[in-house]
Amino acid sequence: MRIRRALAVAAVAAALATGISAGPAAADRSSPGPGEVSAAAWYRTTSLGGPIRECYAASCDVVVSTYSGETLDWSHNAYNDHGNRWYYVRYSFGNGTPKTAYGWIYCGNVTAPC
Repeated sequence: MRIRRALAVAAVAAALATGISAGPAAADRSSPGPGEVSAAAWYRTTSLGGPIRECYAASCDVVVSTYSGETLDWSHNAYNDHGNRWYYVRYSFGNGTPKTAYGWIYCGNVTAPC
């Protein structure tokens, strides 16, 4: 039993050292889960007014609505099944107690390129 466990530990260590993962192959990480919001860089854009949604489709639930002229930060973009470009954004708002929301906004609702 000890030999089997030692071999299993050695195999996992070797896999990690060579970059091989024992988990599922390349999961879709287009939208980070709760507590996983991070980006290599955030880029500033301005809202033209419109909703920030939970996913990159008009049928997705609204997280929060923005007003024209408000500042947003985006980290990456994606195209949905209809070929529409959406930006993953961070939106900080609120008087007194600031809040931050994350989600997807259609490119036609921001000044970033569409």
